[in-house]
Amino acid sequence: MQQLNPPENLVNKSFTDSFSDNCCAGKTIGTKSSSGAVRKGIDVEKLIGIDNGALRLQPLLKPAWGRQGIAYGPYTRTNGLAFAVFLSNGHNTSQTERIEPLTERLHRWMIGPETDKPAKRLLRWTSSQEKSRMLRKLLWWIRSTSRISRYFKPFKLPNIDENMAVGWFPREVPVDPTVEGNAFIVHATGAENGELWTRLGGYLLSAFRGLQNLQVYYIVVLREKGAAYYAASVPNAHGLAAYPNMRPIAIDPFNDDATVYAGVYQSILGQNGFEVDTRIYGANVAQISDIATWYGTAQAADDLIGDGLLDGAEADKGGVWSVSQGSYELTADGARATQPDSVAMLECPTPSGLIHLLVETSTQITGVRIVWRVQDKNQFWSFLADGEKCQLMIQDHDSWECLAVSDLWYLQPRAINSLQILDDSKTFSLYLNGQLVFNKCFTDTRLQNATGVGIGGINPNNSLYFRSFEAHPRTIPIPSELDLGSPWVVEGTEIAITEDFAGAAGDLMGKTTTSGSKVWHRNIGLGVIKLTGNSTAKVQADAKHPNPGRTAYTIDWDQPEIADLQVDITPPGTRRGQGEKGRGGFIFWQDADNYITINNWLDDCYGGASMSSFFYLNGFEELFDAVWTNVGKRISWGVSHRLRMVFDGMNYMIFINDEPVLYRALTDVYPDAARLRINRVGIVANWEWGNDTGSVFQNFVAKV
Repeated sequence: MQQLNPPENLVNKSFTDSFSDNCCAGKTIGTKSSSGAVRKGIDVEKLIGIDNGALRLQPLLKPAWGRQGIAYGPYTRTNGLAFAVFLSNGHNTSQTERIEPLTERLHRWMIGPETDKPAKRLLRWTSSQEKSRMLRKLLWWIRSTSRISRYFKPFKLPNIDENMAVGWFPREVPVDPTVEGNAFIVHATGAENGELWTRLGGYLLSAFRGLQNLQVYYIVVLREKGAAYYAASVPNAHGLAAYPNMRPIAIDPFNDDATVYAGVYQSILGQNGFEVDTRIYGANVAQISDIATWYGTAQAADDLIGDGLLDGAEADKGGVWSVSQGSYELTADGARATQPDSVAMLECPTPSGLIHLLVETSTQITGVRIVWRVQDKNQFWSFLADGEKCQLMIQDHDSWECLAVSDLWYLQPRAINSLQILDDSKTFSLYLNGQLVFNKCFTDTRLQNATGVGIGGINPNNSLYFRSFEAHPRTIPIPSELDLGSPWVVEGTEIAITEDFAGAAGDLMGKTTTSGSKVWHRNIGLGVIKLTGNSTAKVQADAKHPNPGRTAYTIDWDQPEIADLQVDITPPGTRRGQGEKGRGGFIFWQDADNYITINNWLDDCYGGASMSSFFYLNGFEELFDAVWTNVGKRISWGVSHRLRMVFDGMNYMIFINDEPVLYRALTDVYPDAARLRINRVGIVANWEWGNDTGSVFQNFVAKV
């Protein structure tokens, strides 16, 4: 790629774009933020707008990179130049997929979730705002059908699994963000939802799978060479630190584009013909003086350049090196081991979550290692790489245990190799030149609180050098210059109603709650949820006789501004292949024309599970506006899970076993949506491409 030279007198101006101004779709690019930053980028299909305090990126009809995105700049690469974005990606597993024949799709659209007769649905639709969006929806379906997308060249559907890129790029509109710049890339995995990648030289490093559809901070801090990646979200979000802290995700030591643009780009939004928008709540660029060094936020770091012995030498940060065995010498090219089995360590104030090391090799390669979770010289973890293999080991006093070894990964000769470790105290991943070694992460809590880190050399080698060692804490406060506000976090603090489902077997309808003195009513459907006589309530259905459509049992709710519901659900069946379907969840009801339902989705036809949300507003439900997140193995047949949802009439968050998995606001889906009053709440056996076959509910709790 051609190196782009920086313009003369280019000044790196800080800015914050809070998207406080409204802007019609197609009119955003070229406008200025309140701080004066010009919103550059590209909007080929005129779909980028601003409303309700956030930028909106709508799904492209023709999915591809280089057609939709916002950018700021140009800037000159310097240590500590940071770009932060706070957003909700439309769907982290957005990807191109071919759908069923158009006639089948239109038939399902006409009958919807089967709560209303088709004639009533069509009548309601004619007076709904959905009518104005139908043409684009129809065009998207046409180009996504198998026959048309395969054989009609103008509608040929490319294969795209990477849907969003956030970071620094060498041009205002990157041709393909997966092959240029320093950026986060969101990769669709299907059942495990999103996979978070970072660019590292010519590689894409997989930080973790299972990125859920939540509000996320993405922060990329440039260095004179390379960048450091950080991310944050709400408490307990998988793979991410809890705001106001951020988690170090990866180090890129290679990229050196001199001139860069800060940007967010989208290639595709939605899945399987469903539409969903991305929302960006804020973006800013700032020069962070506190981390304007080659090692940024590291708590221990050393370039390992110098002369003399390493033992007793002062690191760039983190104190004095201690060589516990063997010996190292410092040179102008880096540190090198001069005795067999040399180990040098630094003691950090806290356990390290991201450790990175460069190793320069020649044609002769000997083994090197990163040691971490060091308790003392006889207790630590070791990630070893040489010219033939990689190995993971733990030393516990005089005994070594090998957990993994493979010859699929090894140091490259005559190259600068990057080794790094990502560790959250419970799980860790090992990387060599951006590739996930052993193709897996490891779950192990041994020595999780140990704070030492270091390097190891197996045999003396005068042409193998260690350089640029750095270790970062597991979480770090987000710099104040990059703070764009808190993700939505609301929870009930006072129990208002409980239901233990105790009592004689019989219909739940008419039962008074265990506490709160509310009476259960069936508001929707023909199905039945019965008390079992064993302190549970069960949907009266089985694989041969599914529940007959959406069925909702509700109770009066006295706090219309917010409800925090929780219940334990055991999906029917015991394993895949039994024809059992889980569709249990909650309903938040204003009136017969306005409510939202959420449910788990577990089915033989897919290799995972999901949490889904549906919106019945102003008397009409657009089925293909449903918003969901794929949750992998978090939900399974015959295994109880705790489902929780908090809803304030506009925003909602869904949790599985206390882990947040899905956030949305009604205005994310419908810009003109009004806040609902929550007049009733309850449990539901929903329809979602199939009906529930016998979910069991237990321990219902409602908080205010």
